[in-house]
Amino acid sequence: MLAAQALNALDANDSQLLESHLESCADCRSQLSGLQNTAACLAFAAIETKPLEPSAHVRANILQAVRPASPSSNVIPLHDRRPRTWTTAQRWGAIAAGLVFVVLGASLFVLWQQNRATSNELDRVTQQLQEAQTKRDRLQEALALMTAPGTRMTELAGTSEMPSAQAMLAFDKNGRAILMAKGLPPPPEGKAYQLWFIAGGRPMPGKVFVTDSSGAGMMNDQIPAVALNVAVFAVTLEPQSGVQKPTGAMYLKSS
Repeated sequence: MLAAQALNALDANDSQLLESHLESCADCRSQLSGLQNTAACLAFAAIETKPLEPSAHVRANILQAVRPASPSSNVIPLHDRRPRTWTTAQRWGAIAAGLVFVVLGASLFVLWQQNRATSNELDRVTQQLQEAQTKRDRLQEALALMTAPGTRMTELAGTSEMPSAQAMLAFDKNGRAILMAKGLPPPPEGKAYQLWFIAGGRPMPGKVFVTDSSGAGMMNDQIPAVALNVAVFAVTLEPQSGVQKPTGAMYLKSS
């Protein structure tokens, strides 16, 4: 309603409602003041650019030059068309339309920015929620395995490469295992940590995993049957796709 008020185009009821609102809203008062100044400038600009008409002498010469020389001429005579002048109401209508267009355009831009920010925030919160749900599900699975009858647990201690690191490997009689590690820094680009089952001096590859910014990581794996009772467990830093034989430094090892 501010653009219409700047042009004195509101009816009595709407004007009264807007005036009541303006008493308690400094932002709207400021916008109304700016619109009124703009409307005044546009009005004066329209008055100062009033179109000029040619003099009677110039008009007569032009008409004489284009008038047919004879009745059989195919030249179409130029009709006398005076430049169109706008009435005051038409000028104010054009100004009002321009102001409304500017206000609507600005409002749409603001709404677009707000919608974009809200969409980005929603995507971020959704991703965090999904990550939290995944972590909760894995923790519940680890708890169920550790409390199941017959589950065995082996501790892996940090080596000289990372003395503060440690991990716990829980596995049942069928070889279903969960590794929970902490104190391991996030691996470099293109790298990951890989679990190994060492039986009879021969390392057998397990799965790869990464850690978060806090140094914690969790992974599900399946221990080979030949390694269930005689294996030493270790963790090395390898290419992120995993390897068949250890090539990187050892970070964790069981006794």
